[in-house]
Amino acid sequence: MAGGERGALMRVAMVSVGRWTLATWLGWVVGVPILIALALILEALGFEQIQFPVGVAMGLGVGLLQGRIVRRLGISFGDWISSCAVGLAIPFAAFDVGTRFGYYLPHALYVCVGLGGLIVGTWQAYLLRSHLRAAGVWVVASVLGWTAAAGSAAAADLLVKSHSVTGIPGALAYLGIVMAGGVILGVVTGLVLAQQTVIGSATS
Repeated sequence: MAGGERGALMRVAMVSVGRWTLATWLGWVVGVPILIALALILEALGFEQIQFPVGVAMGLGVGLLQGRIVRRLGISFGDWISSCAVGLAIPFAAFDVGTRFGYYLPHALYVCVGLGGLIVGTWQAYLLRSHLRAAGVWVVASVLGWTAAAGSAAAADLLVKSHSVTGIPGALAYLGIVMAGGVILGVVTGLVLAQQTVIGSATS
């Protein structure tokens, strides 16, 4: 491959951290109305207090927006969405089954999201295998990114319970903290992806 062609390929494959973070944040935002819609539908069908829609909705929202970027790397749009939505939903579904049999997991949110990040990261490392120098780096980034993002939701809940900020300022602060989760996830995974993809494309 000529030097000019290889350079063009590297530029096409390179993923901008800023663009990746923006897409991830937008996907996080999109996931919220999807979650609300799923919760309302399931409640109307008689299913209450189940958690797997959280994984499906947030994974679907993030996958939809990230998928538009990874298509440039030759990765299937549908496969990427599935890795996010299904991968994140599995631990929440297991938690729902467990609660039906009387098993309650302490700190369930962090455990479910952490395990979901592990499943998502492993699945995506396989999808990104031709672009990654070390698959384990992506898996770790996925676990840390998703878990830290979930921490923003927990922090927002603590703000509400503390009653330290109320009214419209409190509502805005709550939304701001929750929405920060998408930025955190995007930065953590984006830094890894931006460093790994150029190497993979240059050698392919």
